[in-house]
Amino acid sequence: MSSLINVPTTRAASSPGAVTGSPTDEVLRRSHLVGGNLTLTRAGGGNFSAKGVVGDVPVLWMSSWGCDGAATTAEDFPALRLDDLLELRHAVPLDGPAMVERIAATALTADQRPPGIETLTHAFLPAAHVDHCHPDAVISLTCIPDGRERAAAEFGDEAIWFDYRQFDMSVAQELADRVAAQPGCRFVLLANHGIFTWADTSDQCYRNSLEAVARARRALGAAARGRSGDLGGSAVRPLVADQADDLLDELLPVLRGAMREDRRGIVLSTDTSPDAVRFVSSVRGPELTQAGPGCPDSLVTVGYRPLALTPTDLTAEGVRAAIGRYRSAYAAMFERHADAAARRHGPRRDLPRVVLLPGLGVVAGGADPAQAAICAEHFAQTRSVIEAADAAGGYRSLTERQGIADEYWPLMRLKPLLRTAPGRLAGSVVLVAGATEATGRVVADLHVAGANVALAGGGEPSRPDVVHLRARLSAPDAVVREAVRAFGGFDVLVDLTGVDDRLLHAAAAVFARQGTPGIFCTAGPTGGRVYDGEHVDVLVEEDPSMVAERIIVATTEPPQGSTEDAS
Repeated sequence: MSSLINVPTTRAASSPGAVTGSPTDEVLRRSHLVGGNLTLTRAGGGNFSAKGVVGDVPVLWMSSWGCDGAATTAEDFPALRLDDLLELRHAVPLDGPAMVERIAATALTADQRPPGIETLTHAFLPAAHVDHCHPDAVISLTCIPDGRERAAAEFGDEAIWFDYRQFDMSVAQELADRVAAQPGCRFVLLANHGIFTWADTSDQCYRNSLEAVARARRALGAAARGRSGDLGGSAVRPLVADQADDLLDELLPVLRGAMREDRRGIVLSTDTSPDAVRFVSSVRGPELTQAGPGCPDSLVTVGYRPLALTPTDLTAEGVRAAIGRYRSAYAAMFERHADAAARRHGPRRDLPRVVLLPGLGVVAGGADPAQAAICAEHFAQTRSVIEAADAAGGYRSLTERQGIADEYWPLMRLKPLLRTAPGRLAGSVVLVAGATEATGRVVADLHVAGANVALAGGGEPSRPDVVHLRARLSAPDAVVREAVRAFGGFDVLVDLTGVDDRLLHAAAAVFARQGTPGIFCTAGPTGGRVYDGEHVDVLVEEDPSMVAERIIVATTEPPQGSTEDAS
């Protein structure tokens, strides 16, 4: 019927380890099970809790805000005084920031990570174990026009349907009231969002989530009978492999240059899988992405909608023009729907973070490969939800007004700020060429500064955080193509070989397509090599230990055009 049925079921997760039976061990293991299961949630989605006692104090262990269930540690479960949380059960609702402050004040110790914003629902539900996650199947069921009726037929009194709202204190209180009034309830179906499940044992809580997915799939299957589920068939014929590769090599640097914000860097992740190509080449798929995201988490990563290119946009000029139209459309949407608080901040980001290329695939962006991968995974969820919902009767998402309200909701805006401060070269991509005694030092210094590094001719892979290119330095065009495919492009070429200018000329073509000058840095004796072409700023540094610092200085100064620095 749709890719929803065939979605991979697992992704990388921390080892759950042995189960000792303590509430914290149980919730940690369960978070790994849920977070590593793509049918239940995507990267960074959902939250998990367990109730117990520390000494004589009733405690809620709640997953921290923004943590990834597949990779949680014990530190990701701050202990909160449960009785203090329960005092809010019937209190006058607080606004979002006041609610977060009040929840933080219940911490058992002061040095804990901040808990998730759904903490009060976890506290108010009368069960030892509670999970909130974002299953594609459940979201798809709540997105179809008759989803409420089909959910009622499948779940009956075992589930509560809850229309989409921002998750504030009043939502937690209302959900607790409705669950209390419906004793047989085992699930909360959150429209366009996900589910809550709970139980007195950790194992049963996890099984309840799996059961909800199976039953949602069954309801979707019943709704889809007699429908083709092919998104209207193909509107564009996918390109053959060689043509697709050549076009991506041309367009990825253009996209990277046009998608970057000010001088901040960006890394691109490219999905050319058959499912992705089929979706972007279909009649209805790209159009339905403009109706809004499959899950609110996407508002932080993907944004309200991706940029859907047309076949005529697949040139450098067409890409840049399409991104200009996207920015204008976002500004208009902001003007239509932003409230006074959002206007005080101004537009959050008007550049696309996901781009659909008909016949080619999907490109997603982020400050580093991990964030680009999360952005890609969140859009893959939207794609999955759209396919299943379209096959089952139609796709309905958040309205533009809801999307802007959530994107500029103070609590949503705080979520990305919980990350650690980036390095000074965050978002930058550096192609390092050559295997010398200096290579390890240069690569390590660049990594500490936050750069993303592609290493060509560096021998056997020695660092997991570096992309080791397979192409040989004797084939400079292949080296550059592989670096482009890995990151979308690059900003700096560090040449430790000193023997072949062909690599620099190939890199200069990438810099030109990105639309901003790149940096060529030679390290060690140069033999008088000089490059006087366009699109490149030249640095000469004989001390390898200073290469990263020189690049930092060069990338934080206003671009000066092509220069030679022989100091």
